[in-house]
Amino acid sequence: MSRKTAWQWGPPLLALLLLGVIYLSGSNRALFLALNQLSAYSGDTIWAQLTVMGDTAVILALLLPWWRKRPDMVWAALLAALLATAWTHGMKPFVDALRPPAVLLADSFHIIGPAHRTGSFPSGHSTAIFTLVGVMVLTSAVGWLRWPLLVFAVLVAVSRSVVGVHWPLDLLGGMLGGWLSALGGVWLAGRWPWEMKLVVRWLSAVIPAIAAFMLLVGYNTGYAEAALLQQAVGAVCLALWALNWRFRQHESTQ
Repeated sequence: MSRKTAWQWGPPLLALLLLGVIYLSGSNRALFLALNQLSAYSGDTIWAQLTVMGDTAVILALLLPWWRKRPDMVWAALLAALLATAWTHGMKPFVDALRPPAVLLADSFHIIGPAHRTGSFPSGHSTAIFTLVGVMVLTSAVGWLRWPLLVFAVLVAVSRSVVGVHWPLDLLGGMLGGWLSALGGVWLAGRWPWEMKLVVRWLSAVIPAIAAFMLLVGYNTGYAEAALLQQAVGAVCLALWALNWRFRQHESTQ
């Protein structure tokens, strides 16, 4: 198996394998409780911050600094986002699984942030982060950062169990669907190489810019511990975009 093929199919196949193992072994609840206890050793803030990094607004805002340098990646990511949305919102009502707060006794686990109760499978945050990281990896936008970004995506996914609102099966469902969405987005972008078309360039800037602005002005993720982080993400993404825009304008006048 080539390295390219391994990166394409390794993560979703691993997610599918672990889904089967956890489901068949009946270890979903026990594994959730083990993951949920991690905040006892590290505190709540780091996990609230990690979980916010899987929020849709944060994921879209993170595309903004790439707008000038890698328009092909941004275009593939926007297409992948449509597939990821279809996966998440298609599977949730189909599976109709309850989240831990609706199943477990309140004093048996720890909640950080809002205690969502329905729409458990798959995890939307896990789907979102694996979609973004998948697109970055599959378009070779990150080079040697592939492994660190994959580890980061895993931590963001795991945070959903640590904050108490998703089972491990939900996280793996997000990993599976997110990476497959990334594969689909990259494939569609190759079939429709429209990243330099005016309307696509406009959408590629406006959608992430709106998301970044929302983060900056106080978009409510439900995690107060991560408020400063999300504002910082919005500010940095907007600043980098502005610098790229100014540099582009300067180049065009030369």
